[in-house]
Amino acid sequence: MKNISRTVYHVLMVLPLFAIALLTACSEEETTFEDYEQDWFQLTDSSDPAQHAAYEFFKQYGIPIFFNDTIGTQQRVDVFGNEYTFYKTLTLNAAIGGGQSSYGDAFYNTFIYANRADLPGAINYLKTQLMPQIPSFLHIHSILLVEAINGSSDDVYVGLNTLVITKASMLANYQAEQTKKLRAVVLRSYIGKKLTSDVNYEEGLKRFYGVSRAIYDARDVYNYSTWYFNANNMPGCPFDPYDWSVQAKDKMLWAGFLDAAPPYYNMSPTEQDDVNMFTEAYFTYTDAEFRDMYGAYPRVIEKWEIIKPMLDDCMK
Repeated sequence: MKNISRTVYHVLMVLPLFAIALLTACSEEETTFEDYEQDWFQLTDSSDPAQHAAYEFFKQYGIPIFFNDTIGTQQRVDVFGNEYTFYKTLTLNAAIGGGQSSYGDAFYNTFIYANRADLPGAINYLKTQLMPQIPSFLHIHSILLVEAINGSSDDVYVGLNTLVITKASMLANYQAEQTKKLRAVVLRSYIGKKLTSDVNYEEGLKRFYGVSRAIYDARDVYNYSTWYFNANNMPGCPFDPYDWSVQAKDKMLWAGFLDAAPPYYNMSPTEQDDVNMFTEAYFTYTDAEFRDMYGAYPRVIEKWEIIKPMLDDCMK
């Protein structure tokens, strides 16, 4: 009798779960359209000059260019039968790198959108000047071309499935040095993160970080207030803590960093900041130029000699 009761109990417990599963399956069938899974990253041609330029770029490089982070809408029906508008947006989290004046990771989701009239010229610049200098192995899922990122001076931002490039109104007039800088920032944003996420470079990066860490055993010099980089706190440090003429960058170069962490430059860089700065320098200067610029800073040169071969390997 006890066994029969237990069996009935189990059946009664399972039946509601089965009913819920059945209703869910029916609901999914009733609310699924053929184009639910459409490829939002396929572009079509248009008589609109900006969209036509984006389409021509897409045909050549296979990279869609968008002018708004909402890239499409679709009318859908929820499980209760209510119609709603679905908005497909670019995914801007999982950031890689920062902008030209910001080496760290960030997250932005609001922009000043570009003037439509500026977009064809900006796209032509990307097509003819920037992209020929970007290695083909670098996967750019899409480009969001805007005028600015709200609340930021960043010129480039890499999200999970898009590369944000700003200053659309200025790109058509970029000179060679500006293009060189933009290329360096784009490459640093991708390659810097690739370097720190690949287990094959872990030991090399440990030695790289260790050069700066070796100057101070009491505290980790990464992400540390620049005020404490002085003779009172660090053995061998030449700076008087009350000499206000000493700039944060001077202290950072002594410690083996290329600069302090933006935007206020009152902290030393994080590990990723540090890698990003050296990576951007790698894409900006030749080996001889780098050594000429930083030859007076032994720790900088020591770190350069560790990270440069890894970056050479990343670019193969």
